[in-house]
Amino acid sequence: MKRKKLLALLLACAMVLSLAACGGTEPTEGTTAAPGGQDTTAAGGQDTTAGGQDTTAAGDQETTPAAGNTGSGNENKVILGDITEMTGDFRYPGWGASSVNAADQGIGFLTIGAGTMEIDQNGAYVWSQTVVKNHTETENEDGTYTIQIELNEGLTFSDGTPITAKNYLAKILAFSTPVAVETGHSGMAGQTYVGFESFNAYAGEEAEGATKEFSGIRLLDEHTFSVTISSDFYPYYFAYTYAAMEPHAMGLFLGEGVDIMDDGNGVYLSDSFYEKSGDSFVKAKEISDNRYDVSKYPYSGAYVISDYDASTKQVTMTINPLYKGNFEGQTPSIETVVYVKIIEETQLASLTSGGIDILSSVTGGDSTKEALAVVDDVNFSEVHYQRAGYGKIQFDCDFGPTMFQEVRQAIAYLLNRTEFCQTFTGGYGVVVDGPFSPDFAMWQAVRDDIDLIDYTFSPEQAKKVLEEGGWVYNSKGEAYAEGGTGVDSVRYKKLTAEEAEVLEGRNKTYESVANDDGVVYKTVEINGEYYMPLVINWYGSLPNSVTDLLTTMLSNSSDLAAAGMVIRSTTGEFTKLQGEIYREPTYGYNGTPSYGMYNLATGWPSSVYDYAFNWSLDPNYFPYSVNKLYDEYDKAFPYDQKADKLSYEEAVEASGDKLGMDYLSMAMVYNATTEEEYNQWWMAYIERWNELMPDIPLYSNYYYDVYNSKIENFNTSPFFNQCKAILYANVKGY
Repeated sequence: MKRKKLLALLLACAMVLSLAACGGTEPTEGTTAAPGGQDTTAAGGQDTTAGGQDTTAAGDQETTPAAGNTGSGNENKVILGDITEMTGDFRYPGWGASSVNAADQGIGFLTIGAGTMEIDQNGAYVWSQTVVKNHTETENEDGTYTIQIELNEGLTFSDGTPITAKNYLAKILAFSTPVAVETGHSGMAGQTYVGFESFNAYAGEEAEGATKEFSGIRLLDEHTFSVTISSDFYPYYFAYTYAAMEPHAMGLFLGEGVDIMDDGNGVYLSDSFYEKSGDSFVKAKEISDNRYDVSKYPYSGAYVISDYDASTKQVTMTINPLYKGNFEGQTPSIETVVYVKIIEETQLASLTSGGIDILSSVTGGDSTKEALAVVDDVNFSEVHYQRAGYGKIQFDCDFGPTMFQEVRQAIAYLLNRTEFCQTFTGGYGVVVDGPFSPDFAMWQAVRDDIDLIDYTFSPEQAKKVLEEGGWVYNSKGEAYAEGGTGVDSVRYKKLTAEEAEVLEGRNKTYESVANDDGVVYKTVEINGEYYMPLVINWYGSLPNSVTDLLTTMLSNSSDLAAAGMVIRSTTGEFTKLQGEIYREPTYGYNGTPSYGMYNLATGWPSSVYDYAFNWSLDPNYFPYSVNKLYDEYDKAFPYDQKADKLSYEEAVEASGDKLGMDYLSMAMVYNATTEEEYNQWWMAYIERWNELMPDIPLYSNYYYDVYNSKIENFNTSPFFNQCKAILYANVKGY
């Protein structure tokens, strides 16, 4: 049984990782998920914003008296907004994928609670004093690691049903089975725990290598359980996060009538869970149906969904009076929270007219200035912070021109990122050169020693790297000459047999889309050799001012044309963009990859930084690979989890100083035992990433949350978005 990455057990970390997952102004990829909750994305992991949408409002932006503080006439209600269109996937946003819809995840933040661990205002994982009475962590002699948790008594769901240890285990067990696979989940949720392989192989009958018990998970009594982490996943730098779990109603993920039991050899599910009708599991359909049902089962969070209008994309949530509080016992005072879909161009007007009460994550120079112009601390107030994330161009690296490092580097050289950042943020942001926040402690520790390629705007350097990469032909297989017309206006590359055959020969049939000028560029066959055109199919979401700015500064630039490259632009809904990135048919993907470039954003929902398994050469890990990049260095020197853990110096020597993305990302969290070691691996990872350029970072911006001054005690941070901060806020007069 091959292993996959454990998706974050805490919802706050499910994808991706997501600063704007609750009311952000930018649709994003989400978080790349990780055991510690990475962006993920993110997975994951990953922020969930799609690339820096400006927040320029349309129409009259004057503040009207009705929109401001109305004193004692305030209703104890707050309206939140998000430009991402919710899908109704609130119960388990993303269904275990490394990308989570921002609006769905925002609603999840408000309705799923009582986690054993939660993320505090500084992005750190902390034990919940509300939920956990006691916990112990034990390193076992066989190299495994056991965390035992005793719950506080008196916790209940919104309907008064007691929350017990079984409720914390239901989702892990359900989504570690072949039943889960039939619902579209990976079925790998419990992969880090001892006994996963045999439990995962069990389909209702004992067989060789399959057992009904999950030996690494124990139900010790009504309020006590333990998990034992396999030595394959321990030591782990962020091992404490393995116990981050939330409770769920048993029937939600197991189906009605299924129980969790433990006779002393590990937990197991009652036989009805594995009942079949023909070749299908009966419970798979029931669990799939529960995914989008908002009323059948109770909630564990601060709010319950009282109404969801799928046609208008509006959710109304009312306070859960039985909610005992977050990690530090904070409970909400705002009675009703309404979550609505807003339009990016008119979102400021929505705020000033009372259509929303909080305009979250305002970014962009003009947008920020316009939003701040209404702030007077009488009608409207603001709070701001530097974002732990960045807007970016993201590449698919497993087919087409963008599978080649020199093409990605050339695009970086052809875009003046300093000018782009200044234009978009209006001075409210900085340029970064890799997947990190300038405020990360790791960056501060290594910034004077790290060696990064400076992708300063240089059309000449772009041409140079393209020529070095073999982009030196025209469509006839002859030498490329600048100034050609038609299909010969671009460079071509002669593909090796291996390059031509990727994705079942997709490169042989690669061609341009959105051919508005009537010119169709496609791979040509000449004497049995395949030549690929330097044409990038780009999908950008609309409305999105970053899409607009990239069109002006990159795809329509004369420098790009002079370099022998063309970018074909397709625009549409962000959901479609997600479908193309994750090749997910339910989001509009047609089964054939066409786009190699996207603009969106990413970020980190916590201070835990873990990209292990996101760069694996194993195709079984595909759901965790946002960029689908398979580093050549890893083919020559692969990471082996079961081998002795090398120090950084030992690994450098053994590999000939050629450590790949998979090796570095794995060793960062599975080899490092001290902060100094972690920082050393982290620096090498960032340097290799910067060389391969799977993304082009565009800006790391400042976010401004502008809100109706009827709201008091509202404080957000890079790791504490509006949906978390709303628990501490109140409406004036209440």
